Amino acid sequence: MSKVKDYYKTLGISKSSSKDEIKKAYRDLARKYHPDLNPDNKNAEEKFKEIQEAYEVLYDDQKRQQYDAFGSTGFNSQPRGGPGFSSSYTYSGDIPSFDEIFKDIFSYAGGQGGPFRQQTRGRSDKLNDLFGNFGRGAGFSEQKPKNTQHEITVDFNTAIKGGTKDLTINSRDTRGKQKSEKLSVKIPPGVDTGSKIRIQGKGEQIGNKRGDLILKVKVQTHKIFRREKNNIVIDLPVTFYEAALGTKVDVPTIDGNARMVIPPGVQNGSKLRLKNKGVKNIKTGKNGDQYVIIKIVMPDKIDKNVLDKLEEIKNSNPYNPRKDFEQFT
Repeated sequence: MSKVKDYYKTLGISKSSSKDEIKKAYRDLARKYHPDLNPDNKNAEEKFKEIQEAYEVLYDDQKRQQYDAFGSTGFNSQPRGGPGFSSSYTYSGDIPSFDEIFKDIFSYAGGQGGPFRQQTRGRSDKLNDLFGNFGRGAGFSEQKPKNTQHEITVDFNTAIKGGTKDLTINSRDTRGKQKSEKLSVKIPPGVDTGSKIRIQGKGEQIGNKRGDLILKVKVQTHKIFRREKNNIVIDLPVTFYEAALGTKVDVPTIDGNARMVIPPGVQNGSKLRLKNKGVKNIKTGKNGDQYVIIKIVMPDKIDKNVLDKLEEIKNSNPYNPRKDFEQFT
């Protein structure tokens, strides 16, 4: 016994669908499964044959009425003699060309003498025109390729100085198949977390058109440097001897070491500036500054002789750093 086929389910429509809805569903599926878009894909070809069979039955009023009454098995059975029943329909299995499926679109695009009938043009050109240029006039909603987004992580130095980064992006081709694409992306100097880099023509593809690829940047943290807009900030450990007496030290910057003067008596948390040692502004071309935060670090162990000398200094030069607290005690 032949299996009953659900033609409505095949086209993804309801039993109350109109002829226009049947045609639209058929064309949408044809764009996805037609063998011209899926060369050497037997599964797609068989799927399209099922779609074609369902369409041939449901789009014909008489055949649809018969199908609703007796189901798909009635078409290939022997005559039952019932009133209004006919077993005349047998699906041929032939695959119509795109010209046949979209003949009203081809007519809109130029008729018999139009661009779709020129023998010098290939099938792929016809499909690109069909889905890329004439969608709106033929009753399709014109599809514009979307921009796609991808997040990339960039190391701190590359973000500051610029460079290149290799990455692999996944996308879908015009047949809906996923593909991987390797890109070498130029990172402009000065990008920061949240910056966006646009790569033209590497986004979603529809027909012969592609959207853009938008790369959202995330910058890795650095062990020493912190970034505040176009300024660089570091914490500089100094001994309490250096803080008291003052000194000169080599300070790391994004351009190498720079000599800095630590004034005598500098306070913990003081902020010193190295002018023009920050990040170059992409728009103005001017550099930010580098700020050095003083962090006074005590030694792990203090020799007794040092403690005795510190005691002498304390007695000879006493001071009260908490005098402002006295009013609250």
